[in-house]
Amino acid sequence: MPGAPSLRPHQSGGSGAVVLLVDRARSEYLQLPEAVFAALEHFGIPYYLWDIGSQDITALDLSSVAALVVAQEHLGPALSSTAVAHILSGVERDGTGLVILDGDLAGYDPLLRHAVGLRGAGRSGQIPTSDADGIVITRSDHFITSTQEAGVVHRLRTPAPLTLARAEEPDLEVLAISLTEAPALVARRMGAGRVVQWLVSPKIWTRSYLGHAHGLDDLFWKSIVWVARKPFAMLRMPPFVRLRIDDCHGLWRSAADLAFVDVLNEFGHRPTLCVCLRALTPEGAARARQLFVEGRADFAPHTLAPGTGLFYGPGDRPYTVEEIRVLMAEMDDTFRRWGIVPSRILSDHDHEWTPAVVPFLRERGIVFKMNVTLPGERWGDIHEDWRPAPYGSMSYAMDFLPAPYDDFFVVFNHYPTFDAARAYLPGGERFLYNRAGGFGEQTWDFLNGLTLPLRPANDVDAAARRLAEHTRLGLNSLFFGGSITHSHFTQALAPGEWRALLERYEALTSRLPKRNVSYDHIAHYARARHTTRLIRVDRTPTGEVSCILAGRTPMPLEVAVYADRKGEVVEHWAEVPPFEGALTVVL
Repeated sequence: MPGAPSLRPHQSGGSGAVVLLVDRARSEYLQLPEAVFAALEHFGIPYYLWDIGSQDITALDLSSVAALVVAQEHLGPALSSTAVAHILSGVERDGTGLVILDGDLAGYDPLLRHAVGLRGAGRSGQIPTSDADGIVITRSDHFITSTQEAGVVHRLRTPAPLTLARAEEPDLEVLAISLTEAPALVARRMGAGRVVQWLVSPKIWTRSYLGHAHGLDDLFWKSIVWVARKPFAMLRMPPFVRLRIDDCHGLWRSAADLAFVDVLNEFGHRPTLCVCLRALTPEGAARARQLFVEGRADFAPHTLAPGTGLFYGPGDRPYTVEEIRVLMAEMDDTFRRWGIVPSRILSDHDHEWTPAVVPFLRERGIVFKMNVTLPGERWGDIHEDWRPAPYGSMSYAMDFLPAPYDDFFVVFNHYPTFDAARAYLPGGERFLYNRAGGFGEQTWDFLNGLTLPLRPANDVDAAARRLAEHTRLGLNSLFFGGSITHSHFTQALAPGEWRALLERYEALTSRLPKRNVSYDHIAHYARARHTTRLIRVDRTPTGEVSCILAGRTPMPLEVAVYADRKGEVVEHWAEVPPFEGALTVVL
């Protein structure tokens, strides 16, 4: 879906769906595609719109919906006291979940803020406004913040409006605050239901303020899951984690150079090793074959010779078609001699591939990309921002490339500090990459700058923290976890340092559900999920969920089903078989 996010919401139906309250006649509705629709579709949350400008909210049977989400900013004046009373009755009596993303509490009937358990922070209870430069997580013992670290600060690009209120009820839980310690996110049980109130503007979900996949997405989707009537189903990405390591300079030669993979395997990782075609010795190739056959590593062709790309050309000159034909034959022969089936993900050195190589890649089924550059774009060239799904972000993307390359699917999770590598040109549709790549903390390689010879000693703890943070962000944003690094950094670590790094990483991510899988599995799964959606979800009288899926998937997918157990939210996974067209399953 190049050009994301789409202005058109993709609505679902059923008693297991979420209802978004909107008013199309108000200008703030125009923020919803970027702030809300794209997120719900990426999260796999079934939803439909209820336009209060043309539909009376009191006509909505709140006992037949999973949750109600007030998604649009400044919606309060459009809701009468009767409408607010109807909503609160649905929460207290029927157990309908309520999430209010609109932080403009002053615009709503006082009945709402009293029910939430808030009062204005001003004299005599007035509701003043301020702004928030950042959001601080106050606790990690609540489902909504369970995969965050208490005390972590998420700084905004632009200060966002903040309603100043204070807790009026002792059972109101403050989950996040501003840098000035004003509540920013609160939650409360209310009768048979639950309510979550955001006090910061929903503008934070737009790129100019913060945007999605920048650290707070788990609070967004988990707010909905926590309040929703259970069981509640989502077609979300499973918590996949992968590691990718590039050998740009031909440093992997012998079997000993690949010894670090043994330590990665000890911790359950199956890395994708992107190799230099002419560097591996026969001994090194034999070791690589053993790792592949035993399912302990995948291999992708990356460079032809040290520092020389395989898919574009030397220097500024692209390969001719005949040169590519010869190189692809050499690549085929080399991998055949090694006894390794290459990864189906294109690992193009410096993100460079010439249009002439595209037919050869298609012939070999290499139709996934681990970056967002288009054919013919050199690293130092002007690049097109083609705004991939789900958010139009060039750092976190799962989408087909624009035509005529729309059979290639991008599966990309570069840490968002990768944004710092781009300088946009006038118009905002094209950009230049910083030629120096990553720098300082703006580094998307989890070892870059933390090993010899760039430091007097390897900083294993800092590397573990960076890897943990990359993984946390990917998983919390419902993409996938893991990071990348390069052989010129990995060679600086001894096996004992690798072990210490991964032990520390595991400790830092112990509260994150994680499944270590191959990058190829993630790519195939992400593409299959991209072409499939939940179009209807209904809760059954027997406590199950009936789901209708539409699209096509050549492989099994999984639906996350959430239930309440003794007041706590628990997550189950149910497998959906391959299908094309439509499929009904009861989970």
